[in-house]
Amino acid sequence: MNVLITGGAGFIGAELAFHLKRQGHRVIVVDNLVRRGSEFNLPRFRRHGVQFIHGDVRCMEDFTNFPKGIDLICETSAQPSVVTGYGNPVFDITNNTLGLIHTLEFARQNSCAVIFWSTNKVYGGDRINMFPRLEEATRWAWNKEEIRSQFGNRLPPGFDPDYGFSEELSIDGGQHSIYGLSKVMADLACQEYANAFGLKAVINRFSCVAGEGQFGKSEQGWVSWWAIAFHFGLPLKYIGWGGKQVRDVLFIEDVCRLVDLEMERLDRIAGEVFNIGGGIGQTLSLTEATALLREKFRRDVPITVEDQPRKADQCIYISDIRKARRILGWSPRVGIEEGYERIIEWIRANEAELRILYC
Repeated sequence: MNVLITGGAGFIGAELAFHLKRQGHRVIVVDNLVRRGSEFNLPRFRRHGVQFIHGDVRCMEDFTNFPKGIDLICETSAQPSVVTGYGNPVFDITNNTLGLIHTLEFARQNSCAVIFWSTNKVYGGDRINMFPRLEEATRWAWNKEEIRSQFGNRLPPGFDPDYGFSEELSIDGGQHSIYGLSKVMADLACQEYANAFGLKAVINRFSCVAGEGQFGKSEQGWVSWWAIAFHFGLPLKYIGWGGKQVRDVLFIEDVCRLVDLEMERLDRIAGEVFNIGGGIGQTLSLTEATALLREKFRRDVPITVEDQPRKADQCIYISDIRKARRILGWSPRVGIEEGYERIIEWIRANEAELRILYC
């Protein structure tokens, strides 16, 4: 298959490119190289026989440089930071929404399928945080007794405290963040193009993705950033919730396996939306990540605490991945311990490049 990956010099795009190339596909990567660290993937593309095109999805004219005969576009391009958008909303919307519309138009005109990287931020913070919770020693947890007392057997659609949040959860309301808003619009655009034009589009609403090759930051890619900070002795910060906010963690190998399965079933799953993450079995709080890495590195790092959560932040977000398991036969295999071991090994092997970025 001829696969085009937009935003392909970023973490997910690049690792997916190498994976698909190993699977025997022809892979073309497009990226504007704006984010620091993405340039480090260019020599790797050459070594692995991945074609690179310097381009920007915000610019429709750049699409004329893309080769013909593309079968599938993996749309991984985005401005990924939840923080940045409040200062410049147009930047997020231009990158994440307009760029996606350009990609859909190219796909429509060239009869390509699209796999789109959406996010759990399409669900508003007020909706995610409405369920009773209790504070435990290292994390916040849903208060199942109070939830069942409040809702009985009539839980709101899209939520089950035994599994997390499913695709049935409403995306209405505010508190998505500007980043989340830009992805809501893009998410719905994919669904509309699938319905209106018969475009084979699949939408994956990812929770927290991590792994080797991720140049993390505190506001995005925090799982890898935690390990990088411990390796170099850099300070960390808990922002809100006492550092006990919880996410389900998914590692890049399992993302690539998911794409393999979706590529095999494109005809049958066009228009489908999947909530994708580590699920209820692979959850982690910031304080738990700190304790785990303190043990692995046998050192500590300075930690500051801000009491006020970020605007639109979600205290507990866990993906209900049962739909992906039922339709695709997919579930994550790489656990948190193994995933962190792989990240640490990658950090040590690439210390010189990482030092340029962080030290």
